[in-house]
Amino acid sequence: MFHQSYQQLSFHQQIIALNQTYPCPRCSSGMLELYGHTETFKCNGCQRTFVPLCGARLLHPATRMGSKIAPTFWWDGLRWHWAGITATSKQIVAILALAIAPIVLTNLALTMNLWKDRPEWCTPILLSVVVALIMVQMIYLICWDFDSMSRGKPRQ
Repeated sequence: MFHQSYQQLSFHQQIIALNQTYPCPRCSSGMLELYGHTETFKCNGCQRTFVPLCGARLLHPATRMGSKIAPTFWWDGLRWHWAGITATSKQIVAILALAIAPIVLTNLALTMNLWKDRPEWCTPILLSVVVALIMVQMIYLICWDFDSMSRGKPRQ
């Protein structure tokens, strides 16, 4: 049923060697190849660049390490595993504060009855949910390194 060589593999973090090619952990269709004379890998499918860090055991995105929140990966010899995100604790606290503040302000404005002639279907719970959904979408667009914007022009 299984190939004998797969049974002897241990699923631990392996060192990402610069002289090898790997499948891309984000697009799964391209291959990561060494990019120039640097310690950077570039996918030939989605054109993303990655850097092996932490003793060459974790693969981090190279292009948006300071501003965007992107997933990191580790290699077990067969496939990539999700290792977490590149966000710092300060970024997470700031994101939570920016997400919660408009909801609190909306509820405070409704409690103080600043919008006196609002329709009766416009309840505080409904407005809180709408504001929360808008804030989640804004945070996603501003902070997250998502796939649709990072893809280049389609190859012909």
